[in-house]
Amino acid sequence: MSPAVASDLFRAALWTTFTSVSPVLGAMTLVAIVFGVLQAATQVQDASVTFTPKLTAALAVMWFGATWIASSMGAFMHKALLAIPWMVAR
Repeated sequence: MSPAVASDLFRAALWTTFTSVSPVLGAMTLVAIVFGVLQAATQVQDASVTFTPKLTAALAVMWFGATWIASSMGAFMHKALLAIPWMVAR
């Protein structure tokens, strides 16, 4: 396998992972900030208070974005499978 093919597949894997996970992490971060401000305002310092809303936000984003996430990962797998002849021949 040539270094160019390996580098391209690694870059594509990282980019696919980043673009698939970013919406989930963004939603969880936004919910954490909102609940952090609410906890600071009400002086309720309990870690379990933010767990359920963050989990709900993550599941909602994954539910609504499942088609897009699956299609982007499918496109990466298609690219990776098409690269197999280049890996074996070199």
